[in-house]
Amino acid sequence: MSDIFSEHLVKRKPKSSEQALKYGLIFLTAFLILGGLFILGPLIYPGIILGVVCYFFIFPRFNVEYEYSYVNGEFDIDVIYSMSKRKHKETFSVTNVECVAPLGSHQLDAFQHDFQVTDYSSLDPDVRPYVFVLPQERRIIYMQIEDDSLITDLKYRLPRRFFTE
Repeated sequence: MSDIFSEHLVKRKPKSSEQALKYGLIFLTAFLILGGLFILGPLIYPGIILGVVCYFFIFPRFNVEYEYSYVNGEFDIDVIYSMSKRKHKETFSVTNVECVAPLGSHQLDAFQHDFQVTDYSSLDPDVRPYVFVLPQERRIIYMQIEDDSLITDLKYRLPRRFFTE
């Protein structure tokens, strides 16, 4: 089979805990600034500092996208924060993969215990991510794969380890 290169971008939905933290920090910042304006003047300074720190350092971490780059049997996974900051998360080869199946498949029943789970999916309950099992590292990786040419190449490279149901 010829060389294959595929890139896929997945936007992660915000977690409910992140939403609660975001609104809590906004409320605390507003409370400190308003308290500084109307009650005690020095409270305005921590409010402004907290607002600046939240805007530049904390809130961009809530807008997350994952980019999968697949080149001839190797996945590179990058995380993109606020569509501007990129960080390389990991690289793994499909030759090290024991099993690939959609989440909830019975093929994954043997790999449910004592495995560390890393989730690079969109967290959308309507879309089932594929689960990559790396037994040497005792890890499970969730990835959202929707590219048909990539699925075809994975079926070719992992004929008895890739499942669609």
